[in-house]
Amino acid sequence: MNQSSLSILVYSFYLFLMGTILVLTPNLLLTLFGFSETREIWIRMVGLFTFTTGIYYFYSSLHNQTAFYKATIVGRFFFFIITVVFVYFLKQSPMLALIGSIDLIGGLWTYLTLNNKRS
Repeated sequence: MNQSSLSILVYSFYLFLMGTILVLTPNLLLTLFGFSETREIWIRMVGLFTFTTGIYYFYSSLHNQTAFYKATIVGRFFFFIITVVFVYFLKQSPMLALIGSIDLIGGLWTYLTLNNKRS
């Protein structure tokens, strides 16, 4: 497995973990990041979507789908930028940008490995 595929595989495990927590015990994660607890279904649906997205990352990493990798870089950078916008303009908790920074770091890792001739 090359380094680009590894970066996507690791990110898939992050998505599996976050998705599972949000589906099974969402308030654990919400309170950890300083957000209000909820009993509404929306947070579990976000977890389900997150876990499902992890499946796409996982399978693409097994088959070295570099076109998908490039798309994820754009998506993960976009996700980070929008979390910063929410924090700054909508006066949301800075913890939101911390969550987005995981996407930024993962996207950077994938970007760097794709642009390294050895990956």
